[in-house]
Amino acid sequence: MLPLRKVEIRRLFEKAARDYPPRAELAFLLQSMEDPRNVGSLFRVADAVGARELVLAGRTPAPPDEEIDRTSRGHDRRVPWRAIADMQEAMRTLRAEGYHLVALETARGARCFLEYPWTEKVCLVLGNESKGVYPATLALCDGAVFVPMYGKGPSMNVHVAAALVAYEAVLRGGGKAG
Repeated sequence: MLPLRKVEIRRLFEKAARDYPPRAELAFLLQSMEDPRNVGSLFRVADAVGARELVLAGRTPAPPDEEIDRTSRGHDRRVPWRAIADMQEAMRTLRAEGYHLVALETARGARCFLEYPWTEKVCLVLGNESKGVYPATLALCDGAVFVPMYGKGPSMNVHVAAALVAYEAVLRGGGKAG
């Protein structure tokens, strides 16, 4: 096998988009993330899955930021985003826009992301790197999902877990919120 040229890559992805079209509209809500590199990485994930936007809440760093820009490889200038300081206000706003709010968190009642009944308009709620999604925020979510861990660690980096779950939501979504 040989690496593809840019035009071949574009054609490959165009075909994949026809063969595996998105079935859900996706947004991300970031709760008080501390590391701008995680925020930058989430801009790249958001672009990859065709997310509508990132909503930055609490203490989450926002562009323009050198670390966000470097890590996102410029996607912070391509993916729409907005900052809403108050988390509850951000959640109310997204819900009013029709989003089903799903926390990515190991919590009581959370379902494996592979078994979740993804809806046609999903906002993934991502928590702080050390504290996760705060309990008060979890209580306001419509659901919660987790990624099974087969090794010894209890979690993985937030942007890696978000990428796994985002692709599942986008490709398997399309149901109605129940």
